[in-house]
Amino acid sequence: NGDGQSSHSRKVSNSTKIPVGTIRLVPPPHPPHPTPGSHHQADALDVDGNGRKDSTTIHDGREAYIKLGRLAVIPEFRKAGISKLLIETALTFAKDNPYEMMPQRDPSKIEAMRVESDGGVGVDWKGLVLVHAQVGVQKVWKRYGFEYDEAMGTWDEEGIDHVGMWKRVDVEPGRRKSRPFSISSPPLMAS
Repeated sequence: NGDGQSSHSRKVSNSTKIPVGTIRLVPPPHPPHPTPGSHHQADALDVDGNGRKDSTTIHDGREAYIKLGRLAVIPEFRKAGISKLLIETALTFAKDNPYEMMPQRDPSKIEAMRVESDGGVGVDWKGLVLVHAQVGVQKVWKRYGFEYDEAMGTWDEEGIDHVGMWKRVDVEPGRRKSRPFSISSPPLMAS
């Protein structure tokens, strides 16, 4: 209208905000891969290495990888693209922040680990992603580019059969991005 005021009013939502889905991204290090046919407790650390499977068809047993898990969408919101949004958001975050996918240690310790590990093998995340997929939703992960690893077999995790699936994403190697901050100058003194 002619008085400089906008004739469009902002629409306000009266909807209630509720979480409808979740996914978890776990940076390295990880416990050993489950042994096929075993009962594997999710997130259990195998300090003795009893369930150790050093390499699989896709994972050489040394390369650092991130793990996605606990993908869940409440039934009323399934088939609405929420899983895709969650998976893509988690992978984008990881790709954009590869330094954050490394063990959180003192920088000098990280450098020492790189030297001791053939240039960062097992230390630097280079884009390898694992999911322990429930057999019943294996197709969902395949739709998003994850590949079934036959060598990992099938195992029971929390009463549900699972398989290992991998995906590699492109990661730009680089250093941690600095976060800007301002340093204010002390006030000038009048003489």
